[in-house]
Amino acid sequence: MAVALLIPFTFHLPPAQGLMLLGAAYTSTVAGGAVSAILLKIPGAPANIATALDGYAMAQRGQAAKALQICFISSAIGGVLGVLVLIFLTPVLASWALGFGPSHLFWIAILGVTIIGSLDSRSLVKGLLSGCIGLWIATIGYDDIQGVERFVFTEHLEGGVNVIAALIGFFAVPQVIEMLEGGRQAKDLRALGVERHSTLDSAREVLGKLRALSIGSLTGTLIGLVPGAGGQIAGIVAYDQTRKLSPRRRHFGEGESEGVVAAETANNAMVGPSLVPLLTLSVPGSPTAAVLLGGLLIHGIFPGPDLFTLHAEVAWTFINSMLIGQILMLIFGLYVARLAARVVHVPAYILAPGILVLAVIGTFSVQHSMADVLVMFCLGAGMYLLGRYGFSPAPIVLGVILGPLAETNYVQGRLIAEAGDGLFAYFLTGPLNLLLIALCLVSVGYSLVTEVRLRRLEADWGRGGATGPVAERWQQALSAGLLLLLALWVAYVSFDVRDPEPYLFPRLIAVALLCLASLAFLRALQGRNRTGAGIGRDAAIGIAPGLAVMAVYVFLAAEALGFYLASALAFLAVYALYDPGSHRAPRVWARRLTVTLGFTALLYAVFALLLQVQTPRGLLL
Repeated sequence: MAVALLIPFTFHLPPAQGLMLLGAAYTSTVAGGAVSAILLKIPGAPANIATALDGYAMAQRGQAAKALQICFISSAIGGVLGVLVLIFLTPVLASWALGFGPSHLFWIAILGVTIIGSLDSRSLVKGLLSGCIGLWIATIGYDDIQGVERFVFTEHLEGGVNVIAALIGFFAVPQVIEMLEGGRQAKDLRALGVERHSTLDSAREVLGKLRALSIGSLTGTLIGLVPGAGGQIAGIVAYDQTRKLSPRRRHFGEGESEGVVAAETANNAMVGPSLVPLLTLSVPGSPTAAVLLGGLLIHGIFPGPDLFTLHAEVAWTFINSMLIGQILMLIFGLYVARLAARVVHVPAYILAPGILVLAVIGTFSVQHSMADVLVMFCLGAGMYLLGRYGFSPAPIVLGVILGPLAETNYVQGRLIAEAGDGLFAYFLTGPLNLLLIALCLVSVGYSLVTEVRLRRLEADWGRGGATGPVAERWQQALSAGLLLLLALWVAYVSFDVRDPEPYLFPRLIAVALLCLASLAFLRALQGRNRTGAGIGRDAAIGIAPGLAVMAVYVFLAAEALGFYLASALAFLAVYALYDPGSHRAPRVWARRLTVTLGFTALLYAVFALLLQVQTPRGLLL
């Protein structure tokens, strides 16, 4: 989104300078997205999903500054290595990247889903079930191959589910609701102490994680070369492989710095190689690279084999600027780390409405569509319910991201297979296909063995076993039963169609979803299904006023009153409802009004004046 918003600023710049601006934004946002991932458990970009798993846990322990320092140092190391690969190995790697066909890209997408299914969930079944939910959500809208509209139950879904709307909805909205659970009497759990940490100590710690640096750099480079894969797969695969090879694998997810190093090294090492297929073959290696392609075309530069001869000065200036950009990103990032870590001191009753407003304008800015905002809010509310029963947003979001990659390459591969040796031979034979399938099976098998071992340890400690409190068993069965009904409904709408051709991939997902939901339901009846605390009476009472304000803001006020006026009123309403200060004290209301007006003015200056984002005007602004 940042690169797309900056493209209009390049119209009056020389081509080299315009591309330098876009390249610097690309470099910085991949690393900068880790800031909110670490501080708020809200990834700033899909590439930072894996970073949130351990980075947020470090911040909760008061190590926010350390986590951010490790993040930016790792990002710089991975980024510099990735750009060096771009500089020295572009001609060699371009032909290698061209060798990836639809079957390989399909199995890469499935590998990403199997890996994330076990990363942030203590139940493999729940993780894979979450991934299947995300894959099915990704099929909503128009089928890119057949051009058929699918599962459009309302006009708001005509364009499908936008990836950014899903990312913000699944991560940001549940965090906002959780902040409001305790009501006015809740203590501010985010006002944690932030330990001071030496930058040199962080650098030594990162350089001491050679295993994570090596895995992250290699993974990021290889996956960056694969057209369409992107940094989200690189970070997750590197994190997963580092965890499996680490002697401290049991501590991953609890604040293990090695996980942050692996994820951030990989997603920044991806940046340089992702430009190899773009600059040499006109094939973007990531979604952001696709936006960069638009920037090149706007300036009359057509990527391809002749780029480095016809436009050598522009091309090499752009590439070298990215190397300098990595160094500047490190310097600026380390400075920002000290300031950004103070976010944990912001009270929840200010942080929650602030995140809500930024989530709304961030979602709207992508396609200038209020439909995306409504979808974002509904997905977020649904994710909050799932989160209360032990489900993680990470597998679902990755399913949404990887769904188009998996379906497009499955359909293309099937068409190729029908003209050749058949579906079985195309997808299940060949060295690279067999390697990727083996990795998928190993990933699932390893996760299953790990879960069994964990259950045995908890049983030995007297905290596990198949039995549990009656209320908890009923709660497990109820949540699993509702998911089974959802799976049955998905299967019904996927199979109850006249033309089955565009629904082949959704049907595969529906069958997998139904099998996993049935297994989860059986495990719940046995008391073996891990679940969260559910939504208690106190939590429901706490979030009710805030949810009401959020719903009015999203569904009615933003368009009727105008975005900035509605945002100010929503911010003030949530602030006042959850601020433990007196409602009658003039000083308290003066503080509330000052903070609200200051936040709204800053919002207007950045989005309306600087970035020139057009928002609904309504009655006023």
